[in-house]
Amino acid sequence: MLKSVLPSQGSRQLPLEIITKNSVITINDYAWIECHSEGSGLAGRNICRALTAHRRLFICLDEGDQRLQPMQFFEEILAQLAGLFRNVTASSINQVTIVYRPQWSFDCWLPADAQRIRIAHRQIRDLLAGRYGLQKARQVAIVYGGQLLETAQNQVMNDINVDGLLCDPFFKRHEENEVRK
Repeated sequence: MLKSVLPSQGSRQLPLEIITKNSVITINDYAWIECHSEGSGLAGRNICRALTAHRRLFICLDEGDQRLQPMQFFEEILAQLAGLFRNVTASSINQVTIVYRPQWSFDCWLPADAQRIRIAHRQIRDLLAGRYGLQKARQVAIVYGGQLLETAQNQVMNDINVDGLLCDPFFKRHEENEVRK
């Protein structure tokens, strides 16, 4: 049994919706692994179980409630991906979707956050390319799962390393007047 099967409501797993540039994709059967809260050992075992069961695998990365600088972010995300690197081969990487879902995005939004999200996605793609090669890294969908202002959606979605936006069924989107500068 996987520890992380969120998001769920009671015993029922909620479907995930991903907005891409061209469509909306709904996924009902998936495994959700939260690397930050599970740690790389447990996450690695759960990743292995999900791949063995041939389930679509969503690996959620979170830098926490602090907006980390690029070097700190790189080190934090590399540590979280350790379980992925240990258990996912190049041939099974196409079953993986990376969800960048920073905790800080649920508290407040700053004007520079859209750029920060784009940099984070590029760093995640670079880590995958270092392990699996650029061609395989491009096959991995990396979606943004945090809160996003409508005014920042185009900026984020038009980045080559952002493959979509995950609609979070639990949190309401920030309104424009909730932005703190």
